[in-house]
Amino acid sequence: MIAAAGLLYLGLFLLASSMSRHQRALAGPWHQPAMAPLLAPVGWLLILASSMAMLPHWQGGIGLVSWLGLLPLVGGLLLLGLSYRPHWLKQGAAGAIAVVILGVATGA
Repeated sequence: MIAAAGLLYLGLFLLASSMSRHQRALAGPWHQPAMAPLLAPVGWLLILASSMAMLPHWQGGIGLVSWLGLLPLVGGLLLLGLSYRPHWLKQGAAGAIAVVILGVATGA
């Protein structure tokens, strides 16, 4: 579940970064001309990967419900960050990468 939360954060972060209204607030090296068109598709793939990471550990149906509960929690965190402290979200992305690595290493 830890890795799924990190993947979900990264996916939603990339989707927000791909939107023109958030590009100034979330500017970073990922907005280079070669990478910018890939932000939304990679974001959707990370969201799909986070749902797939939940299903085997929670016996099917419970994993899906847990992921659907995690989605508004992480989305709300990003929404509040975009509203009040957008520069914290970039640091959160680095933290999410660490959370994914930790989740994969521990198997959680």
